[in-house]
Amino acid sequence: MKNNLLLMSNSPFEDKRAAQLLSRVGEDLSSLRNDMKMLVGHTTRHTLPDGARELARSGRSQLLSGRDYAADRVRYIGRSARQHPAGVSMAGVLLLGAVAAGIYYLLKGEGCCGGAEQPFEEELEESEDY
Repeated sequence: MKNNLLLMSNSPFEDKRAAQLLSRVGEDLSSLRNDMKMLVGHTTRHTLPDGARELARSGRSQLLSGRDYAADRVRYIGRSARQHPAGVSMAGVLLLGAVAAGIYYLLKGEGCCGGAEQPFEEELEESEDY
């Protein structure tokens, strides 16, 4: 009751009902503030670490299943290579040819080194003329 009298004396209007509602809103805000503190504390101590553990567990599980899948695929390719050695040999020859063509193009064509050497050689020839 003292709180209501104090609130009524500070209130801009002398309505008792409005003062009571204002007092309840103040109590609700105080309760909300305390609940928010507890929620943030609980979240930082329990929810986030548990979520991080669950995320790590899920990632680990996905990595293990990916590893198992890759191992199965390698075993399958090994069996396939033993069953069809000509196909694997042909694929290897084609891959090797593509790599060789790429290296040749880079070194002899307009790759990284082809155009950069000419200005340097011209500078050497000009300096020899003097």
